[in-house]
Amino acid sequence: MSLVLYAAAGPFGAWAVYPDKPIRLIVPFTAGGATDVAGRLLADELGKKLGGSVFVENREGAAGVIGVQAVARSPADGNTLVIAGNSLFTSHKTLYPNLPYDPLKDFEPVARISAGSHIIVVKPTSPLRDVKDLIKAAMVKPGGITYGSGGKGTSVHLAAELFQVQSNVKLMHVPYRGTSLAVNGLLAGDTDLMFDTTASAFPRIKSGQLRPLGITSVARSPDLPNVPSVAEQGMPKYEALFWLGLYAPKGTSPDILRTLELAVRDVLALDNVKSKLADLGMTPYFADRTELARQVARETVEWADVIKKSGVVME
Repeated sequence: MSLVLYAAAGPFGAWAVYPDKPIRLIVPFTAGGATDVAGRLLADELGKKLGGSVFVENREGAAGVIGVQAVARSPADGNTLVIAGNSLFTSHKTLYPNLPYDPLKDFEPVARISAGSHIIVVKPTSPLRDVKDLIKAAMVKPGGITYGSGGKGTSVHLAAELFQVQSNVKLMHVPYRGTSLAVNGLLAGDTDLMFDTTASAFPRIKSGQLRPLGITSVARSPDLPNVPSVAEQGMPKYEALFWLGLYAPKGTSPDILRTLELAVRDVLALDNVKSKLADLGMTPYFADRTELARQVARETVEWADVIKKSGVVME
């Protein structure tokens, strides 16, 4: 397979080959979560498309901040990228007063990749049968119902905060160092429920390990048509979506960014990619660099309002 050529800046307008060495794709969470699974799928197919090697490196910690910060400090040569959920590039700017990176100033958006929703899940033995049961239980015992997340400030955490703001109930947050660890905590009975990503929850719902209470998109999922949305269950304004974007360090060549953007577009059109994402409860959701940049800016403002109302404070 031929490699992609791009015009390198220089006095002679020389041509260079990209990728000229393995591309490192940083996943800022532990292995096994939604971002990790989608990232490994993307890495495999991007490597084939670009005629090079793309490998995943998990750099978890601080709700994803450590991994994203590492990419911000990497050379802008297109050989280090990050795949991240929306919270790391939108809500984190408000959550962290001393965020060690600037989502807008330190990165070049490459493409939006996929989208899904969250789903409220419990163990099969839980007495909670639906969202109305959850609200009733939380009203009787404020702060007595616990929920796990992949870390404070993650999309899973903020989906729960939005739920509390709109339902006027108080739940107890139990943060873990990654989604997969939070799921293990739920399965072990250490927490009562979780606002999990569909990518993480679907396999366990299908296997009977977890039972769904409601999905956080306005519309029901075609993969779980019998699971009503939270909006259907008395909270018509509630919606919390999870989407993934691909980013490069600021200053990366426009030619490299364009090469990556087009490669992602082509990869997301592959039938096997659509099928594998569907198995995760996600769908391809391509957007080019310009559209992704606009979405990041817009959602930064929207989540700032939710965070202010919920009173979430990060150190």
